[in-house]
Amino acid sequence: MGCQKEIAKLIVKQKADYILALKGHHSGLQGELEAWWHKCQREGFTADNFDEHTTIDSGHGRIETRRCQQVLVSKSWLNSKYQWVGLKSIIKVTSDVHEKTTGKETTETRWYISSLDLNAEQALSSVRNHWQVESMHWVLEMTFREDGSRFRKGRGPLVFNVMRK
Repeated sequence: MGCQKEIAKLIVKQKADYILALKGHHSGLQGELEAWWHKCQREGFTADNFDEHTTIDSGHGRIETRRCQQVLVSKSWLNSKYQWVGLKSIIKVTSDVHEKTTGKETTETRWYISSLDLNAEQALSSVRNHWQVESMHWVLEMTFREDGSRFRKGRGPLVFNVMRK
């Protein structure tokens, strides 16, 4: 499932909400979003539409600092130009990782759009919970090779999924 307008429409139509990651194939949108974000930073975010939350985790020989910044976007240029159904917030997550043994430091920034009216702490928790699910699916794929299964129709996929586990 990717960051697609049609997927967002289907989600909202089912009376659900979304948090969708912007990835490389959305480089135009992401570039405009970054420019808009920097403009808002220069002009100053207002307290009623901006929130920020930082966490620091240590383990596995590294220290990771995650900073989540979230902006509510009612009737922004993003809504009118790109027509994302139900868009309410833009989420920016910056992860700074310090490897204790090598001293190497890396920074990664990820962007998300959401139909939820979340604060930054809730947004970061939601994004991190998604990656826990992805990690579990990766372990299942490596263990059971589910993606390579030939069972695709009827009850076969469900039956063999249950039997494997």
